[in-house]
Amino acid sequence: MKVIILAGGKTNLPGKLKNTPKSLIEIKGKPLIEYQLELLKKYKFNDICLSLYFGADKILEYLKTKDPQADISKKQGKVAGIEYIVGSKALGTGGAIKLAAKNLKKDFMVINGDVLTNINLNDYVNFYKKNISQPRFFASSQFVQNITPRILPLEVSPFRKRVSYQENLGAMAVYYDQNVNGLGLVKTKNEKVVDFSQDPDYQYAGYVNAGFYILSPEVFKIKDLKSKKRTEAFRIEDEVFPELAKKNQLLAYVHAGLWTDIGTEDGFNEAEAIAERLTENQ
Repeated sequence: MKVIILAGGKTNLPGKLKNTPKSLIEIKGKPLIEYQLELLKKYKFNDICLSLYFGADKILEYLKTKDPQADISKKQGKVAGIEYIVGSKALGTGGAIKLAAKNLKKDFMVINGDVLTNINLNDYVNFYKKNISQPRFFASSQFVQNITPRILPLEVSPFRKRVSYQENLGAMAVYYDQNVNGLGLVKTKNEKVVDFSQDPDYQYAGYVNAGFYILSPEVFKIKDLKSKKRTEAFRIEDEVFPELAKKNQLLAYVHAGLWTDIGTEDGFNEAEAIAERLTENQ
């Protein structure tokens, strides 16, 4: 499965970190991007693309230290075995995904570039596949409907036609947090996202958007997205997830392990402790 890392943003952290690309912020002496690449390597995800904008040159220069012969002078290329594409302007999360996924025909994963976690990616993908591939069947006649279950199991009956179980267009990993302020409040029911409110302006305990998505290319055929130009900026949190939630087309995978968003001071401070635990468990 292709993995797109959204590494084009900068933090709102104070001091010297203010103008540092999120992916290069050091946690326990190691850039955040290394933790994410190690997570992907652990679960054997090797087809990776970085969607870049702010600080793209710094990120590419960092990766070039692992691959000195790589040509990083172009807006699109490969370095250290990782594909990259650099936007000509800030595209927002949605625009950055659409740019990097333009030629994809299969389901793909997206990772926010400011997240530190130990999410089990194999379990996440299996959850997604289970919920998009389970078949249902309908009988071609009342006679077949009556006798087929007695002859063969429903799922292997030659008399029944396989149709789509449900039109799920993606999955979002969610994480329970005591304060969802600024993180995106997610309401779930029966393993589905039923409501999504990005950046609520009040303190509330609940599930938050964990910044790991699995999406079908069909998501770009949503009416509001289909009309958008390839280089148009938009936020997937504002224009895609609420629509999918409304139509019951977004799965919710609950991650109960370690997680933090380093884009805030509290999150950055928490990342230090999480990094220590990740190192201990290696």
